[in-house]
Amino acid sequence: MKSSSRIILLIIFVCLFSFQSTIYAEGSTSTEEPTVYDTLKKEEGKSVPVSPNTVEGASPTIFPLFMKFILSFILVIGLLLLLLRYLSKRNGLIQSSGPVLPLGGHNLGNNKSVQVILIGQTIYVVGVGENINLIRSIEKGEEYQHLLESYENQSEGISSKWLSSDPNKAWISVLQKHLQKMKKESREE
Repeated sequence: MKSSSRIILLIIFVCLFSFQSTIYAEGSTSTEEPTVYDTLKKEEGKSVPVSPNTVEGASPTIFPLFMKFILSFILVIGLLLLLLRYLSKRNGLIQSSGPVLPLGGHNLGNNKSVQVILIGQTIYVVGVGENINLIRSIEKGEEYQHLLESYENQSEGISSKWLSSDPNKAWISVLQKHLQKMKKESREE
């Protein structure tokens, strides 16, 4: 895996820097180099014929530039994906490290916060500052279930925002449910 990725990177590197077009300046005909002032003084009265700026033997093509652009674009996208993968792994390690699951937190000031943590079957409310203090522990019960449900709804809400493709579908399904409910109510009467 690593050797194949190194080979691919080497091929991309060679392709990016091997397509270099060379351009030559038009050479001077005299043995001594005239200054710009001398050239302008000589050509004050003359009309300068327009000469094409092409060098024989070099045909300008756009294909190498296009390939260089495409490969650079792919390289940048690949680097962004690697960075995204690294950050997601890093955040995944921070989010769930074994039986400890952080449910949320709130900053209170400089280096002070309140954190809600699930360890095993108990939820702990912890104050974090210079010291770590246990503020409250919540055993299984109504408040425990409410906190877990709000955490699940919050995590589902974030993913559903990105995954929902068409908000009109959700509205249509709500409308259809409401219409069916109204039909049932009218039948019962």
